[in-house]
Amino acid sequence: MTVRKKMHKSKKKWVVVSVVTTALAIGAQGMEVSAKAEETSGNETSAAKQLEAPASQTQTAAAETSSAANSTENATVPSQTEGVKDNQSAGQTVPTEQAAAQTEKTENSSNVKAPSQTEAETTNKTTHQAASPVSENTTKTTANSSENTGKTTLKNASTEITGKSVSDSSSKGSNETQTSKPATPSGKDDKVTESTYNPKTGLTESAYQIAQEAGLDISKLTAVQKQALNRMKMNQESQSGTQMTYKQFQDIADVLVKQDPRYAIPYFKADAIRNMPAATTRDAQTGQVADLDVWDSWPVQDVKTGEVVNWNGYQLVVAMMGVPNTNDNHIYLLYNKYGDNDLKHWKNAGSIFGYNQNALTQQWSGSATVNDDGTLQLYYTKVDTSDNNSNNQKLASATLKLSFDDENVHIDSVENDKVLTPNGGDGYYYQSYKQWRSTYTGADNIAMRDPHVIEDDKGDRYLVFEASTGSQNYQGEDQIYNWKNYGGDAAYNVKSLFRFLEDSDMYERASISNAAIGILKLTGDVKSPEVAEYYTPLISSPMVSDEIERPNVVKLGDKYYLFAASRLNHGSNNDAWHHANDIVGDNVVMLGYVSDKLTGGYKPLNNNGAVLTASVPADWRTATYSYYAVPVAGSKDKVLITAYMTNRNEVAGKGKNSTWAPSFLLQILPDNTTKVLAKMTQQGDWIWDESSETQDTVGTLDTAHLPGENDGYIDWNVIGGYGLKPHTPDSGQDQNPTDNKKQDNIITINYNFNFSGSSVLTKQDIKDFIKWLAPYLTGDVNNNNNNNNLNVKDNTVTININYNVANKSQDETKSKKDISQEKKESKLNTIDSNHAQKASVNPLLAPFALGLTLVSGWFGFKKFKKD
Repeated sequence: MTVRKKMHKSKKKWVVVSVVTTALAIGAQGMEVSAKAEETSGNETSAAKQLEAPASQTQTAAAETSSAANSTENATVPSQTEGVKDNQSAGQTVPTEQAAAQTEKTENSSNVKAPSQTEAETTNKTTHQAASPVSENTTKTTANSSENTGKTTLKNASTEITGKSVSDSSSKGSNETQTSKPATPSGKDDKVTESTYNPKTGLTESAYQIAQEAGLDISKLTAVQKQALNRMKMNQESQSGTQMTYKQFQDIADVLVKQDPRYAIPYFKADAIRNMPAATTRDAQTGQVADLDVWDSWPVQDVKTGEVVNWNGYQLVVAMMGVPNTNDNHIYLLYNKYGDNDLKHWKNAGSIFGYNQNALTQQWSGSATVNDDGTLQLYYTKVDTSDNNSNNQKLASATLKLSFDDENVHIDSVENDKVLTPNGGDGYYYQSYKQWRSTYTGADNIAMRDPHVIEDDKGDRYLVFEASTGSQNYQGEDQIYNWKNYGGDAAYNVKSLFRFLEDSDMYERASISNAAIGILKLTGDVKSPEVAEYYTPLISSPMVSDEIERPNVVKLGDKYYLFAASRLNHGSNNDAWHHANDIVGDNVVMLGYVSDKLTGGYKPLNNNGAVLTASVPADWRTATYSYYAVPVAGSKDKVLITAYMTNRNEVAGKGKNSTWAPSFLLQILPDNTTKVLAKMTQQGDWIWDESSETQDTVGTLDTAHLPGENDGYIDWNVIGGYGLKPHTPDSGQDQNPTDNKKQDNIITINYNFNFSGSSVLTKQDIKDFIKWLAPYLTGDVNNNNNNNNLNVKDNTVTININYNVANKSQDETKSKKDISQEKKESKLNTIDSNHAQKASVNPLLAPFALGLTLVSGWFGFKKFKKD
């Protein structure tokens, strides 16, 4: 079909985003810019500070912590008085009412907040160090960790470090940081036993064993690293289904970077891709005809076989559509003659829920089947965004009555529209909206969406959906200290743990990551179903990922295959997905699992779950996402992969809307491995048959992009999401991290802004700007024309500044207090571009500083002079 080439783009910058500095506090959440920036400026600290404590306090604090030994776990596990056991396993269920009653205590569960700097400053600075990278001798032992099977010979520890967890404290919307007592050794039954803790090594018996198996030089471990090892729990089993481990996530990212042709998405011919004609239609919100983006789509399928239904000679597809660059997310019914492969022949029956819709109530992805009387049963996600622009997601169902003639299909009525999960999750197996909202700080994702309906051989109907784990295995800081979450050998696991201690953003991401693929059973009339019971998640990823979406289950032969899409940048391993962005330019994947039964026991395909991986940059015309596998009639080992092409909001250029991608075949082999086949279709082909295959859309790396796209520049601010609050990197996190092997820590600051009109920027402007910025940085600015440059592209101005953070003393930098005061005096509100939506601004550049200020809902530059 085509010869695949690896893409080596390490010298190109794929992102233009945040300002990285430890002295300049910049942070914003959507439109709440100025308040958030000033509220958080005094509370920032590294994850390592949470563990730091004087050695002299280690033993004396033991008695203090014995009473707190049940901190985080007990805060998140429901009461057992209802008969729910601690050892819930896959497939065990709790009735809906009972599960809901067991979740009262989870409201205050786990949202990680760094302790105040006041506590950190009281530590003995002369005897303690902050968390540091693993020593060079240590990292050598992990060179072959990627080839390790993930098994270790470590015995279950009888002891663990317990301390007062931040999740003990009330976290209902409070901005106050909570302090953590130093971790101290404890023995069985949470009683301190000196025999398990060796004051000479500073490690418990289990921590010492970990260090030995990881090949660590104990004499070189910092106090923070030792305490982290002491906190590690060795025997805490996962209670939430098959678990995606941190090592598997790393392996998935590695497969993506390697561009293995068995998994890499085929190249498509960019100049053959067209907007979908049926997407030029009446918009659900405005009522006006517009050119809409079309993204998450699903066919009307047989509820048992999953094959596309022939509905009175038509094939029917439901799709999310909306006006580009607008918070417009609603679902439409599309149709074409059954078996017709021509994109131009698809027609639009209109918005399923009518017109005069608004952004407050939206409809997201789901599934659909045909009832015995010919009506459609739609399962979808109803989203309420009225709560501060958050996304309160609920599974819902509705019955569609249609009529048709020789040329058209019409929506006559929508009946039985009802919410199935009014609280979001049930709280125990799946996080409820109330649980999430009580600890939400701006980065944590909530999910209860994308219901996929399937009926088993007994005639029972189930919904498989995206969710977040509930109190059965809740998110929280303790997940970082659960050995089972890592999945590698001792060297890999310890290296990963220490990496969390180095990076506060990764630490926070790991603490809030709890993505799950859930399952529930329906009961009652198929047109007006109710939830009968919830089950333990099929897949979960505590500490690893916060989003695994659009699940669907395909039964081939006697096996159930579960597929789902994911963006790796919703995971906690920043290094892995940064590397994918640098090399390939995107981090999207399709995951796959297999089981002998529908309700549990899933194992990852290809050993790590990677089935499809991105092959082109995210802003190319041929970038794809939202993969959906459709069975091929008569085949027991093949599925047709459908997707949308071109990321939303015209990221590939004006007028290049999201559209249906060409489909292609995926083969599943008897050994539970997969491979992409060189079989492609026209755009929007949902039924593979003898007329499907074409060469018209087949591309190569050289033809997969339009002129000007292969420039190494990606604006990640406009990639992905529904226009709501996304999970975004911390404002202190560079999306192109520097090479940790280098002695100098060179960081690139990227300021970018959009403008209308014309303006002249000179090199002197940039030099003056750097001169103003330098006092705020903890390093030396390389003020030369080669490293600090200006780029203007498509009305976007980008200023790149490099500086070395290792060569400047703290005395030479301005304090956060000084910065905050200057912000107030100048009325400057600095906005991290990760959080900023599209900004249309007027360029007012002075030879001093640039700032973004919020004025009547639009962002404009404000000129000011530093005192």
